[in-house]
Amino acid sequence: MNSKIMYEVTVVFVPKTEEKTTEMVFSKLETLLIAANLEKKDHLGLKELSYSMKGNKKGDFWMLTVVSDKTLKLNEVNLFLNREPSVIRYLVIKK
Repeated sequence: MNSKIMYEVTVVFVPKTEEKTTEMVFSKLETLLIAANLEKKDHLGLKELSYSMKGNKKGDFWMLTVVSDKTLKLNEVNLFLNREPSVIRYLVIKK
């Protein structure tokens, strides 16, 4: 039985992040998630945050859908996103 595992990754960028920076982050994520396929990338737009995060009152929201044949090791992804200065917050959910 070949069942696929789906992950939903939400990334919130600093509002004035340049497009080349977001593309670099997504490219690095694809490299880290080499065993998975990036199925969908949705730009949800600039949204007001409920509270200020890292000095920002707004965030640029993106949602990624990632599909894999096996459970992914997300340690490197978490480390990368925690260290990336253009990322305010992120959330990875296994569906």
